[in-house]
Amino acid sequence: MRSKYFAMDCTLRKMLLSLLLFPSLAEGSFSRSYGILNRDILLPCAFHASSNFNLKNLIITWQRTGSLAVVYSFYSGTIHPEHQDKAFLDRTQLFLSEFTKGNASLKLERMLLSDVGNYTCFVTVDDGMPHIENVVELKLNDISENNTSGGTDPASERKKLVLVLPLLLVILIAVGILHWQMKNKEKPDIEEMIHLLEDNIKDAILNYKEYILKDKMHLFCSLTQRRFENYSLARTINITNLKEQDPDVDLIRSDDSNIAQEVQISQLLSLLRKENFSKRVLLVGDAGVGKSWTVVSMEQEWASQPTHPLRCVFVLRFRDLNEVKGKTSLRDLLKKHCTPLSSVLTELLSNPQDVLIILDGLDEFAHQLQWNPSGCDFDLDSEAEVGVLVSKLIFKNLLREAQVLVTSRWNTKQIEFNKKYFDQLFVISGFTNDQLKRYCEVFCGEKQKAEEMFQRITENATIKCLASNPLNSFILCNILDKCTSCQRATANVPVTNSKVFTLLLYSLCNCSTSKETDAENKSEEEKQLFKDTILKLGELSFNSLLSGKLKINVTDLKTYGIDPDILSKYLSNLVLGCKCQGVFEFHHAVLKEQFAALYCATLLNNEAEELVKCLDLWCFGKMPLNQMSQFYLQSFQPDHTEKLYNFLRFLTGFLTAGRDGKLWNYTTPLPPSTARALTTWFKNSLQRDIKKAELLNLMHCLFELNDATVTAEVSPCIRDVGFHNVSLSPLDLRALCYCLNHSTVEEMDLRHCSIGDKGIKQLQEILVKCRTLLVSSNKLTVESAKSLSAVLEDPKCRIETLSCGTNSFGSAGAQILWKALAQNRSLKILRLYDNGITVEGTENMTQYLTCNKTLQKLFLCANKLDDLEQKNIQQVEKLCHGLKIITKIRDDEELLLRVESHVQMLPSLEQSYGTEWLCKLLQSILKDLGDESTIPDVDTRVRIGKIKANINKYLQKNKDTVIDVPDTENVLQLHTPAPLPRNNFLKRFFSTSQWCSG
Repeated sequence: MRSKYFAMDCTLRKMLLSLLLFPSLAEGSFSRSYGILNRDILLPCAFHASSNFNLKNLIITWQRTGSLAVVYSFYSGTIHPEHQDKAFLDRTQLFLSEFTKGNASLKLERMLLSDVGNYTCFVTVDDGMPHIENVVELKLNDISENNTSGGTDPASERKKLVLVLPLLLVILIAVGILHWQMKNKEKPDIEEMIHLLEDNIKDAILNYKEYILKDKMHLFCSLTQRRFENYSLARTINITNLKEQDPDVDLIRSDDSNIAQEVQISQLLSLLRKENFSKRVLLVGDAGVGKSWTVVSMEQEWASQPTHPLRCVFVLRFRDLNEVKGKTSLRDLLKKHCTPLSSVLTELLSNPQDVLIILDGLDEFAHQLQWNPSGCDFDLDSEAEVGVLVSKLIFKNLLREAQVLVTSRWNTKQIEFNKKYFDQLFVISGFTNDQLKRYCEVFCGEKQKAEEMFQRITENATIKCLASNPLNSFILCNILDKCTSCQRATANVPVTNSKVFTLLLYSLCNCSTSKETDAENKSEEEKQLFKDTILKLGELSFNSLLSGKLKINVTDLKTYGIDPDILSKYLSNLVLGCKCQGVFEFHHAVLKEQFAALYCATLLNNEAEELVKCLDLWCFGKMPLNQMSQFYLQSFQPDHTEKLYNFLRFLTGFLTAGRDGKLWNYTTPLPPSTARALTTWFKNSLQRDIKKAELLNLMHCLFELNDATVTAEVSPCIRDVGFHNVSLSPLDLRALCYCLNHSTVEEMDLRHCSIGDKGIKQLQEILVKCRTLLVSSNKLTVESAKSLSAVLEDPKCRIETLSCGTNSFGSAGAQILWKALAQNRSLKILRLYDNGITVEGTENMTQYLTCNKTLQKLFLCANKLDDLEQKNIQQVEKLCHGLKIITKIRDDEELLLRVESHVQMLPSLEQSYGTEWLCKLLQSILKDLGDESTIPDVDTRVRIGKIKANINKYLQKNKDTVIDVPDTENVLQLHTPAPLPRNNFLKRFFSTSQWCSG
């Protein structure tokens, strides 16, 4: 039985599918109409209209029988031209006044030759009622338009009638037989058809998987292919629920809930598929940290499994979407980028709960996401600008039930504005030491060689820090693999990202691979040709920097005079991938930014005035008076500055490159005029009212420049460092240490920066110089307590206010800090709220704090102190004159007043910070306030009662807001961290308080 269906063509399958959707044919007919080219023709269709006929329930659809192209669509009391096939636009008409008479005939204007064929008229009069299906065959009349005025010959007509009647009789008999067969078709045949359609989908998915595993692999270099084959190369991913957790858990403690662990790609896919899991997920990380590699690995992992809980994984890259011109539909996008699935998209996405759509590289998207709360939902064929389509997909107005994963760089405006529309946040971190070691093993393929390479990378602290970024690891491994001279060079380099890249260029030009003979001697002519090619490639990259394109086609090569043979010889597989003959593509957007920056730097390093104009434009969007310069990017707008952060860092780092004629020589100092101009520019920039991201970018620029003279003059101008709620990588902290080497910082705000114990240790030398240090909510443990105690014991320590709340110091960490305070002579205020300090943490307080003469306030709120601890604290207060220890919010009037005033503003605050996060914070405050009935002071008791009443009222109102997080224990051994704080909320909520201001 099944074999006969396999012989059916695609058209018949679609007709049978429509029968499955409309199983009861109450009425039906077949008719034929003859039309004349360029004349109007009426296609008949009749139905029974009852006396209680309701126009709003009437559905009329005219379609081409074979292709199912929509000719005309009427429902909900109106026509819907948005579904109409383009071939019939402005050429069709129904007669609304005739509907009550049961007339659904279609007028087709200006008949074309392509209109010849069968048409089906579907009519449903009311929901639940049988529908009518009329088939009309439109044929071309052989009477020409010029002869229509003549008469007809009766004898000729009778002759035609004699010839036509037998043919009509045969057709009627065939239609009758077909109708009888369909009417008497048994139920198992319909089920067989459903199985057939499912088989069709499975075959398409299987072809798609083969396309991913085979056809796409030629686009990647051999190293990348080896990485795909080795899924043991796990990554560290921190997962944050932007939807709140279980309201019954202890919301005030963080402990291990902030710890991120290694994640295998297979585990990440399983987590995405888990029931009741978030539908919209955001994966963020630094440039080059491996977001796109993770996407490709997920795609490969899914395709390599014969069966997988996820039925299908679609991947769309924003740099490809940038090339879309005009309006398009999601179907068209998927057909172009997921070609093997083109024929089954409708069936596959009709129930998309088990479908994952990945959108890679939001930071590269040339369009802004457009949120329109009043906008209608889209379907697979809805056409719109690509920015609107992506917005609809993310905002759940398109394929609401599908899983959608979006990747992006950190701290972009797109993320800042649209983070609230995501249910889950994944933060991918750089390599740990163990991960870097495994990477070297994958790169080399030989354990001994990998051990040597890992040792060379990690013996230099700065290089080790750079290598935490996977893209830098890739470059460094290639450098060390190519020549021994580079291995020696890395030992004495003031290493930055830009210096590593110039070292790569040196290795490409001067060294052979380690598998070949020793260094290949190239002629000066060859080296000059290589240098010229690099600069031409840089010019090409610069002129297309904002386009989001990574491909280089034949026309580009001709325009800039680039020899494709040179690209293939020196840069292929490392910097560029050869897509096909004469067409290349950068392996990563960062590599393109580096080439563009190198080109600009070699032309601007002696043009101080022009350099400053460009820096003002690219960093702050300040348009110069003279816009005729060749260095002003095409289509640049002031709001594009964040897209140029990496480019600017590389630009400043390359300013010394090429000054002696060699692109990879960075030892030649800056021209005095350029050094003076840069010093003035950095000082003026720091005096601006700049954002956190701009300050971090300036510090990276100063770090990449790595000019001791400029740094010595600029560093003292950095007095306040505020990066609250900005995730800082090890490389960010390295830049911070370098820039603050000559500075005395008044306030350093590093709250919620995910720096961890290693970050505190890395910053230890500059923390001594701070007057106010805020490091709350940074996943700090007893190891950080040891580092901070060393800072406090340093005779040069200037810290007067230290806030370490909401960390995991525990009692052991508290004891270490008490001991350090015995020697400290600067600290006045210490905040240790919410650190898991118990009775053991107060045992040595008296011994050490009595030796301290400067501490005035110690905050221990939310540490679950019992009566014994309270006695120890009271004894310390008695012996330490001038020291106030606060264990409850109500113990400090300023703190209580701040909480009181902000609780009254809750309705307005939730618009800025989100209901879920506010609920968590308020429950924490409730726990600390406790039972007010024991408070002797009547006024305080009444105030706290009102605060609690307002909080409980708000929590009751939003009790359905808190959403449980699915148990991932069996899927992924990964603890879920506390929700990401909304921008600077704590600083505003308790801006002058003694608890949470730090």
